[in-house]
Amino acid sequence: MKKIVSSILLIIFIIILSSCGKNEEIKILYTNDIHGYIANQKEDENKNKIPLLRLNNIAAYKKKLIADNNNVLLFDAGDEIQGSVYGSLDKGVEMIKILNKTGYDLAIPGNHDFDFGMDGFNRIVKDANYPFISCNFKSLENNKNILDSNKIFNIGGKKIGVVGVSTPESITTSTPKFFQNDKGEFIYTFDGLKDKNDLYNSVQKAIDEIRNNVDYLIILGHLGVGIDAEKAGIRSIDVINNTTGIDAFIDGHSHTMVENKIVKTKDNKDCVLTQTGCYLDRIGEMTINKDGISTKFINDLSGYNDEDVKTLEDSLINSINNKLNDKIAKLEKPLLVTSPDNLNQRLVRARETNLGDFTSDSVYWYLNMEKELNCDIALTNGGGIRANLLAGDVTYLGAKTVEPYGNQVCLIKTKGINIKNALEMGVNVLEKWDTEWNTPAENGGFLQVSGMKFEIDCSVKSSVKTDDHGMFLSVDGDYRVKNVMVYNKSTKTYEDLDLNKEYYVGGINYILRNNGNGLSMFKDSENVVDYVGEDYMILANYMASFKSSNGDVVVNNLNSPLKKYENYLLDYENPAGSSRIKILNL
Repeated sequence: MKKIVSSILLIIFIIILSSCGKNEEIKILYTNDIHGYIANQKEDENKNKIPLLRLNNIAAYKKKLIADNNNVLLFDAGDEIQGSVYGSLDKGVEMIKILNKTGYDLAIPGNHDFDFGMDGFNRIVKDANYPFISCNFKSLENNKNILDSNKIFNIGGKKIGVVGVSTPESITTSTPKFFQNDKGEFIYTFDGLKDKNDLYNSVQKAIDEIRNNVDYLIILGHLGVGIDAEKAGIRSIDVINNTTGIDAFIDGHSHTMVENKIVKTKDNKDCVLTQTGCYLDRIGEMTINKDGISTKFINDLSGYNDEDVKTLEDSLINSINNKLNDKIAKLEKPLLVTSPDNLNQRLVRARETNLGDFTSDSVYWYLNMEKELNCDIALTNGGGIRANLLAGDVTYLGAKTVEPYGNQVCLIKTKGINIKNALEMGVNVLEKWDTEWNTPAENGGFLQVSGMKFEIDCSVKSSVKTDDHGMFLSVDGDYRVKNVMVYNKSTKTYEDLDLNKEYYVGGINYILRNNGNGLSMFKDSENVVDYVGEDYMILANYMASFKSSNGDVVVNNLNSPLKKYENYLLDYENPAGSSRIKILNL
């Protein structure tokens, strides 16, 4: 009997001892809106390239936490791949391999995860070693979910329930045709697209399915807290306010830094809201323990390196960098930002040039012909067009030298008066001359245009008013911009700009969404699509579309796909462009 009692006591002692060493705390690492930015780096004082946060650091950090007896999960809140050349050139094939090796446990589809079409999205889901979930991504044919709505993790002696939710804006902010059949009929939808209450109900239903079976309930969402989402009532905050049972919400989409915000649920309970920003600038770390839930950001993991992931990263980066040297097309005539008589005399920030026309046309072509959206006008700021393209072979690297910043292209809906004000602000110093550089006075906000034409009367004094930060306020006198006309693709004629009419305007989000060059007149305009591609890749793809009759890719007027638009002003062989911008009384 004593032996039995002793054995029982020994077992109890072992159980107590083992439980004392067990860590019941749970850590959830999370990212959002990586957008293929796997090669982030900075330069030190000696111009050496110093890597910033990369996926191999995250992989190593997760492994170290687990080795130190932590219970760890790794989630992503959407838009992992599309956005940089490293994810877009092969439509995410290699990126998924890197994400698999990094050790992700769960993800949701962001709106740009559909940018390679539904076949591309399905391939991403198939190739991923981790599941994708979404409670509001539906088939219109049977009203059933395309993906599982939720998932439960058993970890650290607890059950963590996760519900996935995608932005209803996915259809309009990716490419609508990708959600249609061959007849142009929509066969996919997202609850919340027509009615915000549909979104709330879908989320609540997914919560209720598992709430009683879990200890903690987390939403992994790609909703954001942006202005457009606020107007529609589909922000993460709105979902929290209109549902019950949520303990935390890991968000994405709006590229906002929200570290540890407390938001009240419908029944007045606390919910932690967090979002890491974008582009792998940082990751989030959520800690769940007896004291509750808290989050923090980490932007430096330089002491952690996973060689297997790093090998995959370096291989992709090097292969893409090599591909940038591949030939895209042949230029018959140079495309210039400078005077043809003096290649050191830059004109693109004060005059129309053929490369100014070409870069704007690439956006106009991409949105109208590739994305099959309606783009009335495309605008490119002269300050973003940086280098000439001389006659001969052009490579991806050449396109990158023209637009080196990797700005993202977007489409907005805005009134004609905003367009005229933007043109006016760009010509506020046009009549001046820079004697030091022997060039016209420059304005980085001078707009090269597509789908429109206008005149500038330099005899009219500029009356543009800005605030202390250089943001546009008003035009207080006569406009020097006159006779603004917009190309109508239906009538094939240029028609007067209607100041009260709303137009669809394409360009980089730096100027159309983020007040770049002080163009704040667009700040309240409706966003139609954003982050649809990098400017220089769109420029390269436009060049690649110039196929001649024998299959050669030769850039000239005759081969432009925009020739289909009858009477459209197009002359790439003239260094001064197509007479879209006429300067009077200079």
